Amino acid sequence: MKQTLAIITIGVVPVSEILPLLTDHISADQIKLFSLLGNLSHDEVMAEYAPEAGEEPLLTLLSGNLLISLGKQKVERALQDAIEVLDNQGFDVILLMSSHRFANLTVRKGILLEPERIIPPLVASIVVGHQVGIIIPVPEMLKFQSQKWQLLESEPLYELANPIHGTEQDLIDAGKKLVADGADVLLLDCLGFHQKHRDLLQKTLDVPVLLSNVLIARLASELLA
Repeated sequence: MKQTLAIITIGVVPVSEILPLLTDHISADQIKLFSLLGNLSHDEVMAEYAPEAGEEPLLTLLSGNLLISLGKQKVERALQDAIEVLDNQGFDVILLMSSHRFANLTVRKGILLEPERIIPPLVASIVVGHQVGIIIPVPEMLKFQSQKWQLLESEPLYELANPIHGTEQDLIDAGKKLVADGADVLLLDCLGFHQKHRDLLQKTLDVPVLLSNVLIARLASELLA
């Protein structure tokens, strides 16, 4: 029986560049792309998912490159409902493309891949003995980083570069600053970063550059092989 994959995103996430990593093992017609909020307007999203007082915020990108803050618990409940539908449809692997960590997402039959559960320990095992420099897209994400990377031997360094609104020079400058401050391995930790960004940094700075969405896509491809 052919293996099947569902890729689910919260908002607008450009997944086209990871598809070649998957279609080496599975044909494109066996992959379903599903966005929870990507086809909704700002008003529609806020009517359903606006954060309440005291609710943990969740940042996501809507159409038109609009970055908004939503109620994380509301989004998690909706994600679980969507995952259950995909699981009941018989998908072997469900890949959640999100840079947020959730506590209660489950499947009954298939395999659920959550990058935020997999990437931090994987990176920690790869970079033993090295100083990691992490590039993230917006300053609002900085407050979530310390807990996320607690498995690293030493506190990582951080710089900002936005893959959507920024320029290639912004990315190079961020990488140079991290290397100058002592980083000898860089990590592009945003779903908007792709292979071209990694190649640009690696060529310019001559240091290893890890890319979160490539790591998770390669894992998914192994499960589909």
